[in-house]
Amino acid sequence: MNWLIFLQVLIAIESGGDINAHGDKHLTNQAYGICQIRQPYLTDVNRIAGTSYTLKEVADSQALSRWATITYIRHYGARYTRITGKPLTYEVAARIHNGGPNGWKKESTDAHWAKFQAAKTRMGL
Repeated sequence: MNWLIFLQVLIAIESGGDINAHGDKHLTNQAYGICQIRQPYLTDVNRIAGTSYTLKEVADSQALSRWATITYIRHYGARYTRITGKPLTYEVAARIHNGGPNGWKKESTDAHWAKFQAAKTRMGL
């Protein structure tokens, strides 16, 4: 899996690259920044990495948003590989990002995966 391609497609579908993107305003844990990161996701990233970034710091930084996303998916992607014996794929990574640690097996992430596939194809990647 190529992380640069993954992030390029993910950012395209999550925010269109808008650093000020603010999504899911109807939810308690709203999503922010280019990767549309929520507080529980960042809390998990901070636990995994031993850091203490705030949601504002991550949302306001393209580099930190990318880092947090890769940290989260690498962690739970490795767990997926241990459980299934299969390598991490774009599909599994997109589903984990959208649906949490077990997002790879949730039907609720089907639409997100479809958006990812369509964007990847549209972008010629």
